[in-house]
Amino acid sequence: MKHVLFGILFFLTGSISFAQTANTASCPSSKNLKEGVATGKIEVTLPNQLTPEDVVSYAKYYEPFFYVDFNSKNHVATFQMVTNTPDSRRVILRFLSANQIQTVVVDGKSYQLQDFYQNFLEK
Repeated sequence: MKHVLFGILFFLTGSISFAQTANTASCPSSKNLKEGVATGKIEVTLPNQLTPEDVVSYAKYYEPFFYVDFNSKNHVATFQMVTNTPDSRRVILRFLSANQIQTVVVDGKSYQLQDFYQNFLEK
């Protein structure tokens, strides 16, 4: 009986763990991203489950650092930096985190947010 209960508990715990999927954003290419960092206009494709209302509600908190233009048809968020500095670009991570995004895919490789910042936004 203990083994049956343990098996059921193990199965339910595993099912719940696999049901939680991490939200992932993406960027067209590292070249596009580097050009965006240089100009202060960075494009990131957000997950389809985010609504324009979600994006607008979180974006308003970060207006001292950047403005977000969101195209709801293709889910591309364009970050227009107010001051294009590494510290201001780091705040993009807060915006992504607020929208439950944990990774960003660039050139087919997935980066955790801190790695994404260090590899692309910090420079």
